[in-house]
Amino acid sequence: MKIIFDTNVWRQITLPDYFPNDPSIDSLRQIRESILHGKIEPYISETVFTIESIKRIERKKFISNYIPRIVFTEKNSNETTSVSTSKNIHSSQHPSNHPILQEHLDAAIELGIRIVRYPRLAGIINPDIENLRFKLTGDSLKDYHTKLFAVGEQIELREAGFKHIQTIGKNFDSNWLKGIEKAPEDEWGNIAKAVAEWADGDSVAISIALGCNYFCTRDLAKGAGNKSVLSHDNLTWLNNDYGFETILPKDLAKLI
Repeated sequence: MKIIFDTNVWRQITLPDYFPNDPSIDSLRQIRESILHGKIEPYISETVFTIESIKRIERKKFISNYIPRIVFTEKNSNETTSVSTSKNIHSSQHPSNHPILQEHLDAAIELGIRIVRYPRLAGIINPDIENLRFKLTGDSLKDYHTKLFAVGEQIELREAGFKHIQTIGKNFDSNWLKGIEKAPEDEWGNIAKAVAEWADGDSVAISIALGCNYFCTRDLAKGAGNKSVLSHDNLTWLNNDYGFETILPKDLAKLI
């Protein structure tokens, strides 16, 4: 059974002894045992360590300062020279993992949890996980990307996921990154929430592209509005079109 785990679940599954008062602790321990015994193939989105690891109060500053740099590459072939450009980023701009998050990351890797990327042009990189990502190759990688980008596009067309942060930015500048930098202080809370929505949208797209059976989460999108990717209307759409389903830890434990 393939399961992708949300931010509010994976740490508790990885090191349940750190969360003795969690109301779902028995279910979380059972899920962990199922991973150890190969009953669950576990995944988490890379956004856990790239954008969600940034403190809410620092997200506006971080995103607005995370400017791509242009890389020029020369290719020589048959006495001709071509020059291509690509956008890249300085991974050193990322503050890296907090020691507690790093401890959970180490435990997750040991447990067998796979970190999966949603690649974006000049996407945010955390150097601490550069060599830890789950690797697909050949046709498997091609099929994954084809499905991932198709689903991601549909999510954004419904003004959910990554679209939230872009919309806020474009309210203040045609270049959304510059708009985030220009956003007034009273938008900081909305920016922090938009980052969380971005992470949810990527997790949903990854789940569908990988063919996961469930997205295990405790997030019912309360207060997120009908444009959240996890809103009731969008969950209905995702289920009808892609068979996507969320599941609570307690319900997953019952299945296994």
